[in-house]
Amino acid sequence: MNYHEIIAAVGEGSAHPGGFKGTLDFMEFIGITPGLRVLEVGCGTGRTACLLAQMGAQVTAMDQSIVMLEKAEQRAQQQQLQIEWIQGNITAIPLRSDTYDAVIAESVTVFAADPVKAFREYHRVLRKGGQVWDRELFQTQPHPALEREMRELYGNLRLPDAAAWMRMLRDAGFQEVRQWGPEPDAAPNGRQNEKGNGGGAIAFDWQNAWDPHRVIDLEALQDPAVGTFFRENEAFLQRYRNHLSYGVFLAQKAG
Repeated sequence: MNYHEIIAAVGEGSAHPGGFKGTLDFMEFIGITPGLRVLEVGCGTGRTACLLAQMGAQVTAMDQSIVMLEKAEQRAQQQQLQIEWIQGNITAIPLRSDTYDAVIAESVTVFAADPVKAFREYHRVLRKGGQVWDRELFQTQPHPALEREMRELYGNLRLPDAAAWMRMLRDAGFQEVRQWGPEPDAAPNGRQNEKGNGGGAIAFDWQNAWDPHRVIDLEALQDPAVGTFFRENEAFLQRYRNHLSYGVFLAQKAG
């Protein structure tokens, strides 16, 4: 089983830096206006999509994995939420241009073979003045083995630094590019966020945050690959804790 299959099997809803608390903190910061049209790309098992719907947004949520989407639909049904679920790839989004007020991604764009191509798709589907909110891991200082070990563990081809993430957003046509977050207690690099806090620790919230609507494949938990992955994941994060941070990269489509 690879990383994405494991996350789908265990029904994890917050497999991104900062975990679900990080998502909640960002939603409090950005503010969700009722009726806001939001597209979540790489929605996984739908935890963030359901949160957005609970806050009054009109949500479309997309993932490449049918297993993820099935679990996301179950989650929404349990909470009696109306969300449009679609299958698709972030570099070829099967939706109309100039439609959404916001596109949100949480540790998704990093898996694209061509992140700029994905950003151009986010830009295309946004209306004029719309925003992208992309939560991503980034390098704070180089290490010769970091990208190779990430590729072996998670499958992403590269890990940009924060400046490279923001440059790629500009290359895709976005304006007013900036970084938000995270909370102050981590931060190997002391970066300031828009709340005036520092940068952040690499917290992923896996197996720890209570999620009452999580759908777990119990048989998958018997697969030795699952336990091995989580042990290797924890070891990786500890080994490179001084080389990693994360934040939400915000940008706007010109009005």
